[in-house]
Amino acid sequence: MKKCVFFLVAMLLLNSTLNSQETVPVQDGFIQMLNQLGINESNLGYQPKGYWTRYPLPQDIPYKITAFDDLMAEPHRTYDFVRNMALSVENYLKPEYLEKNNIGLLQVAFYCGVQHISTQHRCYNASLFAEIDSTKPMLKAIKDIYDFTHFEWKYNRFGEAADFPLIEKNLINEFSKIDKDLQLALAPTIIHLLQAYKFREIAMRNVDMKKAERVWRIRFLGETQFDGMEYYPEMEDCAKAIDMNSMIYASYKLMETTERLIKEINKLKAEKAINWKVQNLNIMTPIGRIILSGSGDDKHNHNDVLLLIDFGGDDEYIGSAGSTQSLNQGVSLLIDLEGNDKYINDDEYMPSQGSAVFGTALLYDLKGNDTYQSKRLSQGAAMFGVGILYDNDGNDKYEMWTDGQGAAYFGIGMAIDNMGDDDYKFWGDGQGYGGVGGAGVLINRSGNDSYWAEYDSKKVNRRDKDHSKGGQHNYTYCQGSGVGRRGDITDGHSWAGGIGILIDLEGDDKYVSGNWSQGCGYWYGMGYLWDGSGNDRYESTSWSMACGAHFCLSGLFDEGGDDEFQIWYEQGVGMGFGHDYTITFFLNKGGNDKYKLQENGLGYAINMSQVFFFDTEGDDTYITGSKGSNYGWNNFTQHNPPAVGTMYLLYSDQISLFGDLKGNDKYISIDMETGKEGDDKRMKNDGEIYYPTKEENALLANKRYYGLGKDFNTEGNWTIEYFRDKMGK
Repeated sequence: MKKCVFFLVAMLLLNSTLNSQETVPVQDGFIQMLNQLGINESNLGYQPKGYWTRYPLPQDIPYKITAFDDLMAEPHRTYDFVRNMALSVENYLKPEYLEKNNIGLLQVAFYCGVQHISTQHRCYNASLFAEIDSTKPMLKAIKDIYDFTHFEWKYNRFGEAADFPLIEKNLINEFSKIDKDLQLALAPTIIHLLQAYKFREIAMRNVDMKKAERVWRIRFLGETQFDGMEYYPEMEDCAKAIDMNSMIYASYKLMETTERLIKEINKLKAEKAINWKVQNLNIMTPIGRIILSGSGDDKHNHNDVLLLIDFGGDDEYIGSAGSTQSLNQGVSLLIDLEGNDKYINDDEYMPSQGSAVFGTALLYDLKGNDTYQSKRLSQGAAMFGVGILYDNDGNDKYEMWTDGQGAAYFGIGMAIDNMGDDDYKFWGDGQGYGGVGGAGVLINRSGNDSYWAEYDSKKVNRRDKDHSKGGQHNYTYCQGSGVGRRGDITDGHSWAGGIGILIDLEGDDKYVSGNWSQGCGYWYGMGYLWDGSGNDRYESTSWSMACGAHFCLSGLFDEGGDDEFQIWYEQGVGMGFGHDYTITFFLNKGGNDKYKLQENGLGYAINMSQVFFFDTEGDDTYITGSKGSNYGWNNFTQHNPPAVGTMYLLYSDQISLFGDLKGNDKYISIDMETGKEGDDKRMKNDGEIYYPTKEENALLANKRYYGLGKDFNTEGNWTIEYFRDKMGK
């Protein structure tokens, strides 16, 4: 009887506990803030009209990324848009997936790169097909190249076969040194490279080669375009003439055939007693050189490579490794299977290390602690093409100047590192940089990684005198930045920025950069930084961390960990900052985080921007300088009423939100004159502030300004539906 009474009491207590939990329903913090401001989803975003005089209309700006207009109109879809890319990395770069499938790289390239440039592709496969001669597989594959390019296979004179050159005989002699099973594995890839060559030629069929030659020599594009300092008409002509769908299809061939071939070679290594040291070959074909290199420590210095495979050893690659070397060499594939390798390029005009100009190129390094050093347009970069650097495993170091580590103009440039603790250093215009018409992507799936861009203008002169005291800091345009050509202030040729993406899924990472970085947009560009998990540190100088100016989209998303964010310089603005029709999201999920910002940010919108800053949980600390405007501030008094030429302000909603949803938080202000630290009088735990207040709003001619800073009551169970992970793995 006592046991029954005890059980009954226990059940009653359990039901009471469950009922008490049910009394705290999940509430959407985003919707709550919109309701407090008297607005709803329909107020989000922009759909510019032709009567918005002086507003550079999106329909009049060429080379926009496919998602730009619709995300501008529905910005609350941004999280799903970026999350889908991060999920493709999570799903398709897993070692388990790569081991069983041949399209892991292709899948990631599609979701993070191709879909932004063309919606006419899918990512099923690359439609690879090859008929192989079982007796002379490589000879037949090479003959196919000669037949397709209409080069002579057998020479003759005076009605009889010539004594020399004897192409077929010489090739048979060279192939006799290569293991037959290896030949059978290699022959399909040679045929697939011929197919890639075919579609690269189709892509270039309407391009004026003289104009292409001039474009080839342009190596200061990023530095000259953001404020329209130089107009390249030949570049615009090439953009109109090139067939990018065919170029992308050629790149598909490279990606899938590479994964297939690596599996075949690894299978041979496991099952066959092949002497890999002597598997050496160096032959010319009409579309480039084919090189096989054994398992020793080799030095490669070639400028006409169609295919280079190194089977092992600590190797050194000089010059244009795994890149298009000229307009006549539009397809290139380099595979290094193992070893601690060095890739060195000292020629600033030579694309290198997985980069392409008017072509497609792939550098695939399977494993080893590798070093990559170059100057410009390298390490996963493209201009009118598709360039990919893929490093599967190892603790790697990447160093270069500009236009790389995932950078593109009128094409797709991707730098992908799957596993290992990696170190990235460069000057600017990279590390996930979408220049005009480009998708630039830097992906690092796992490891404790470091991303660094030179911010000191005394060391590298890219000085931003308008947005740093005395011009001490540089334009870096990196770590998820999309930047266009602002022609409205010069020659009237405005080009949309591309999309720049940096995705890092796992590890304790560090991001250091100068101005315009870490989820940044400029002039119809899109820039996103996504960090999945780990205790991360973000440092920058200004206009960074979910920031932008002039009709752009951007965001920084950190999915977990105890993170630190710091912009502690005079004129240092960021952490959710938008100017002139910028829409940006700063989202930090989980962890006890620390923010240190000297000036404006933390949900700061000016000139009809929409900025959304949310920290979803944790005991957080916010430290701000006394001169800054923060916590949902907006400039509601400026252009109110609008002046002549700014009538579009009448049809736009400026929204600035700062929300900390959970935790016991600290808000600290530091007097920039005395250095004295004290409680911030503007914001506190469980506090809120409006911009404008009801009294201020009553005096405005244009009342479409909505600003709210809110630290949510800790007793609530707050979330944001828009920022919920909805996709299945």
